[in-house]
Amino acid sequence: MTLIDGEKNGVYTIKEINIEKQVYSMRLKSIGVTNGKQIKVVNKKSQGGLIIQVDRKQIALCRNMASGIVVEFEKKEYPEVM
Repeated sequence: MTLIDGEKNGVYTIKEINIEKQVYSMRLKSIGVTNGKQIKVVNKKSQGGLIIQVDRKQIALCRNMASGIVVEFEKKEYPEVM
């Protein structure tokens, strides 16, 4: 499955990054989005992009970039009650 198919508050492990433009894949790598890394989908819009969390950083991704990241589901985290 790709990251664009992920659910809000789901935690996923990155298996592969298949983004055509090398500049984008290099940028993702520089901010910590690499194979084997666990990421969490913080927010997801039905027709827009999504926000992920990697190593305490939140990053916005467009649908095109998210659809190039192959992930495996790990678990579902529920938001903390304030």
